[in-house]
Amino acid sequence: MKKGFAVLCALLMLFALSAQAEGLTTIEAGKLIISTSPDFPPFEYTDDNDDIIGIEPEIMTLICEKIGLELEIMPMDFDSALLAAQQGKSDAVVSGVTVREDRKLVFDFTDSYISIVQAIVFKEGADITMDNLGDQTIGVQRGTTGHIYTEDDFGEDHVVAYDTYSLVFQALLNDQVDCIVMDDAVAKAYIALNPGLTMAPTTYEVEDYAFGITKGNTALVEAVNSALNELMADGTVQAIVDKYMAE
Repeated sequence: MKKGFAVLCALLMLFALSAQAEGLTTIEAGKLIISTSPDFPPFEYTDDNDDIIGIEPEIMTLICEKIGLELEIMPMDFDSALLAAQQGKSDAVVSGVTVREDRKLVFDFTDSYISIVQAIVFKEGADITMDNLGDQTIGVQRGTTGHIYTEDDFGEDHVVAYDTYSLVFQALLNDQVDCIVMDDAVAKAYIALNPGLTMAPTTYEVEDYAFGITKGNTALVEAVNSALNELMADGTVQAIVDKYMAE
């Protein structure tokens, strides 16, 4: 009897998930295809088996379980990840994306799940601050808010953009740039892997991360938000963030 009841519950749950997924439009039926740049620890990165892991993949896996979709992750550089969702080649960009007014024109954002600030990363002993940042050669990842802010404030001549953070940090270690401007949580992860580097906060504003859904897919935004808010309310999201930040 217990076994039969368990099977019945499983079937009812599967039916409920299927019914919910049927009301959602995605590129491929039954799937949620996300584009991401997996060089952004602790939010998304590859492990020793080349699997993409991190805060956002784990959150999205749980969201997909709740809304009845299979998660498929498409790795690429950050600029391409933004374009993929914008052009409908992925259902969403999930890659540490800051909510900005200009991005709202091309994405429908979910609710935010975390806030971060920008930081300056440089070699220990270097005299680099926000006050003299305009005198430095600044490395950034292409398309990020760090890229946007520094070009707006100091001009293209002071900023060198790279496709991935791995390339940005290699440039810093090789003295091709004086410093890097990037999100503070990610900066801490890279500094932990590269002894001899340090960081300082900037005066740039606090930023909110969210998931950028292809414009116009209101039903998908609402479904993801519903699942995300449940995961935030029961403490699951914070537990995931704390786990990866500690690592």
